[in-house]
Amino acid sequence: MAASQATPAEDADTTPRCASRVFAQLPPELTELIVSRLDPNQVACCVRPLNRAAAAQFAAPCHTTIRLSRPVPPHAFSAHWLTPGAVHDLSLRRRNELLSFTAYTGVLENLQVAVRAVGWEPSYEAFDVHDAVCYLASKRSHEWLSARGCPVDPTNISYMDVLSAAASGGHAHVCDWLCAHAPGWAPGDLEVAARAAACSGHLTLADSLLQRAGGSGAGGGPSEESQFRMVASVALGCDLASLRDRIDAGGWGQLESDPDGCRKHLLAAASSSPTPDWGAKVEWLEAQGCPRSVDAAEAAVGHTEEEYDTVARLTWLRDRGYPIDGAAVEAASYTGNVAAVKFLLAELPYVDPLRVACPAAWFGHLEVLQALRGAGLQVPGRSAALCAADGGHLHVLMWLMEDLGEEAVPLDEELFDRAAGSGSVELMAWLRQRGFPWGVAALPQAAGSGCETAVAWLLEQGCPMEVRMMEEGWGLVQRGTIGARGRAFVA
Repeated sequence: MAASQATPAEDADTTPRCASRVFAQLPPELTELIVSRLDPNQVACCVRPLNRAAAAQFAAPCHTTIRLSRPVPPHAFSAHWLTPGAVHDLSLRRRNELLSFTAYTGVLENLQVAVRAVGWEPSYEAFDVHDAVCYLASKRSHEWLSARGCPVDPTNISYMDVLSAAASGGHAHVCDWLCAHAPGWAPGDLEVAARAAACSGHLTLADSLLQRAGGSGAGGGPSEESQFRMVASVALGCDLASLRDRIDAGGWGQLESDPDGCRKHLLAAASSSPTPDWGAKVEWLEAQGCPRSVDAAEAAVGHTEEEYDTVARLTWLRDRGYPIDGAAVEAASYTGNVAAVKFLLAELPYVDPLRVACPAAWFGHLEVLQALRGAGLQVPGRSAALCAADGGHLHVLMWLMEDLGEEAVPLDEELFDRAAGSGSVELMAWLRQRGFPWGVAALPQAAGSGCETAVAWLLEQGCPMEVRMMEEGWGLVQRGTIGARGRAFVA
């Protein structure tokens, strides 16, 4: 294209009549409707770069945050992760997460880029069960990983875990492959996989697995406990009609450990169900005599605000007489569901701040901590600071020291060691600037994080070290683990 020739994007930006439109021929409302049908990663990587109008119209966090656990357009993925030094600041856990998230999406091109970026070959230990399912579900991924030496064959994976994960994802062909390559499945293993399928709404697959287990398909297995657990799984993942059919065919079942109170668990499952008729399921179960309990509210908040309107669901449950206790607030703090935390803090007469603050600080949910303070509760400064340092969350530590005062966050080596273990150079530098001491444990902790930048920074700054402890740090590197899903980078 000649240098003087304008592109369509440039025309859209320079035409006065359509200066504020993404596409000159379409009104913004129609563009919004079209884009709403796209995956958020597509919006961030493909729509926003079109022109200034697109960047302005789609500037909300849901349009600017790229979730690595969802498919990312390969051009954007490679442009980001093949940039020199792109992974130097990542700890071992974060690098394993990059491999894990990318494999989870099933995009082979991105997995190849991720392997190049982190600098080591893929292995089963670097990925979790759901990712192994994606390998098996994708012939291209399976062949490529096998060629790279990644052990995805039946002798190197946990059959029961992978079968359950495959069932949860609705991968019937993966379940068939596993059953064909590992004859002699125990009925209990097949029933666990069937329940995983039902929890995700894959009822046909669930019945197929139950038939392999020797059950009737509709009955959920020979025992009362198996039947009850299957009913609970259907209450969570399937619609009301399917739930009623399951009970009509095989009864309610029961738990030997809790024969009188087990039906309250069915209400908890329905209360957290993602199906549109979740409320109808709750009402029907109530009509059948299932008792209300605190389990329902706790289950309902174990999700993010993106999945459904948690506050509306909690309000509905409360108005129907469901009790709520502190366990619900704690569950909301893990997911960072700020709206639910604020609602529950206003509802409950007492909440233990420690049980809410620590998970919030570890996961970096600053707004949850701020909600605690806004409700007049005392945030446990030291405990929250240590958890924030573990997670490498500088913004949380900054707020704790500013809001609670430096006396609430003691200047000691333990906090710095936790920060070193997170691999965050920014956090360590900030602590040193404020006089936090370091000791010989900092370097092995940083080495254990797998972040080369963190180790180099500590050495440049003259951090004290001992050879024996550095050897221990290398052992931590070799035992690196994988963290939770859903990390994001900003487009």
